[in-house]
Amino acid sequence: MYHQLERYKSKDRKKLMQNILIMGSGAVGGFYGAQLASVDRFHVTFVARGAHLKAMQGRGLRITGLAGMHLHPVDAIGDPSTLEQPPDLVIVAVKSYDTLEAIRLLKPAVSTRTQILTIQNGLENYELLSDEFGSERVIRGFCKIGAELTAPGVIDYRGLSSVVFGEEDGTPSNRVLQLQKIMEHAGIAAEVSRDIRKEAWLKFLWNGIFNMMTGLSGATTDMIFDDEDAYAVAWQLFYEMQAVASAEGVRITDKDGTDVIEETRGLGAFKTSTWQDRHKGKPLEYDAFCGYIVRKATAYKLAVPVNQAFLALYRLFEQS
Repeated sequence: MYHQLERYKSKDRKKLMQNILIMGSGAVGGFYGAQLASVDRFHVTFVARGAHLKAMQGRGLRITGLAGMHLHPVDAIGDPSTLEQPPDLVIVAVKSYDTLEAIRLLKPAVSTRTQILTIQNGLENYELLSDEFGSERVIRGFCKIGAELTAPGVIDYRGLSSVVFGEEDGTPSNRVLQLQKIMEHAGIAAEVSRDIRKEAWLKFLWNGIFNMMTGLSGATTDMIFDDEDAYAVAWQLFYEMQAVASAEGVRITDKDGTDVIEETRGLGAFKTSTWQDRHKGKPLEYDAFCGYIVRKATAYKLAVPVNQAFLALYRLFEQS
């Protein structure tokens, strides 16, 4: 494997990224970090906090479900500023409401050669990271995965794992091709997108519909399809987001809406990340979705009454 990686070099013979920092080691970051850590070529450091951090430091990280794995010992820390050397690659997987804090913690830890991949939910995180570190050091991406942190140090993997990323201009640059190779060597399905902005919007649409509806109602995704009125609300959310995307210069078609919504029927009683957070009493990641749409719609003078209603109800739920 080492020789395969060594042969994959650009003409300027840049070194492949090998010291990897997982910024946010919950269900998503922890799962992908575990896969990367299983490759001898890569040294992976996990950033976590609380009981999860203590469990990883003491008992390691265990993956259950469709992928069985136990990493022990695990290089897990609470503050990336304690790293002895800057990482080559940072994968940011914190919740959107923790992005600014993640940036603060990362600033003393990264170098000008560090590349940063965001696989977070939402659309604003890429802009926040790029504003701080520069677009030449930040790669927009997202993931599709069914996983849950079921106990400190334990992640249950339920399938659907893939990571998509790409350059804003669609070029297959050396850095994204290197990143694809790194992912593939760890057994991670990775795709370099030629239109990452639109694909990120399509993922955003799914979250803006299903995370928002299940997180507020406490229902699983299958129940939306079983209720005629709920199904109509899903489409109303889509049309509002479609209008905002158009104002942002991203063309989303009605067929895109059909694909996003109807493909979810096959997931059965799927528990979205916001559904999981609600049932665990954790903060809810709603501002990155309905909040973002309301802010953008206000700027463009668009009417988004359903998203406004969701935002108000989420705020009330949070306050209560």
